[in-house]
Amino acid sequence: MDQLRDLQICQSLKHPLKTLFPIAPAPDYLLPDTCDLSIAMTIRLTEAELEEQYQEADEEELQFDPIDKLDTTLKFDGRFAQGWERKIDLREGIELEISQIQNRERVIISHPEIETHCIRCQFLLSGNAQSRLVSTSSEILWTWTAEKYWLNGTGSRDQLIDDIDIQPWSAIRFDIHEQVLRSFVSPSEEEMPRPLRHLVKPIDKEIYRCIRDIQPKMTTALKQILYCSYQGMVKRAYLESKVIELIALVFDHERTIRHGEVKKETLKPKQIQQIHYAREILLRDMYNPPSLAELARQVGLNDFLLKKGFRQIFGNTVFGELQTYRLELAKQLLAEGNLSAAEISRLAGYASPNSFSKAFRQKFGFTPTAYRKSC
Repeated sequence: MDQLRDLQICQSLKHPLKTLFPIAPAPDYLLPDTCDLSIAMTIRLTEAELEEQYQEADEEELQFDPIDKLDTTLKFDGRFAQGWERKIDLREGIELEISQIQNRERVIISHPEIETHCIRCQFLLSGNAQSRLVSTSSEILWTWTAEKYWLNGTGSRDQLIDDIDIQPWSAIRFDIHEQVLRSFVSPSEEEMPRPLRHLVKPIDKEIYRCIRDIQPKMTTALKQILYCSYQGMVKRAYLESKVIELIALVFDHERTIRHGEVKKETLKPKQIQQIHYAREILLRDMYNPPSLAELARQVGLNDFLLKKGFRQIFGNTVFGELQTYRLELAKQLLAEGNLSAAEISRLAGYASPNSFSKAFRQKFGFTPTAYRKSC
């Protein structure tokens, strides 16, 4: 049991995203050296100057997937920043990027006006930034923090100024061309649905831009992207399906917001803390979890609020969240390859290898044996 317990992560549940969505650890060869932040200062650069700095930095091109030349990782160490960026061209019109960067100084970047045919969505997993959209008539300030994503539509954009702090930040971003989006429009519709037309504008119109909260279902898809262990064609098909799933979730969230259908937060701050504490207890005692009534009593909530809170915050039932956690840990053990599937099923708390295999297949779409062979 100790081996599986050692793999438990995020025992501190003060931060919802860290709890539900631990950032996948980078390989050792990607981890940057520690920055000396005591001498940090503010640097102002144009986009072109920033690109020059990247070109002058010490760079090393690496590959997570040695059989996919369109999946590249660039590790860099420059004057202003260090970290890594992984770019995957999934197909013409769809690009995925995963990045983890540590700035040595606070960097203010001035981006010129642009015209774009792509919708861009970036999910911030950690860190924060500010953007100022500057036009001849106004200036709009956007604050972008962890647990949020920003969405850009197609069209033209005025000058943009990004203000990025010195704390480490990590993100997942995808770009999807409007022609790919239009391929999902049925012949009977002929054009984008009315609730989404503000996202796809002609090139001479100002783009739509917003910042939203990452929703629980989006978190699940983002986590699956980070922990994807497939290679080659299977990996590309899997990651493309996750990007399509994310754009569907983003569009649905946008539609509901535009129609005023999003329900306001009904849980109080203290209740949210109690829900996170309940999850901490549940995962800590995963081999002998308390009953629903006992768990509610321990955190000072009633059964109804406990169940409602889990669905609202984690997008799962109380014991569904426990099962998900067990299976994710079992998946990690399978990838490491040090234990048999039978041993892992026992460590994960399943009565038999058959029940473990069934639950694993329902969760991930393949058997434990098939997953291990793909690693």
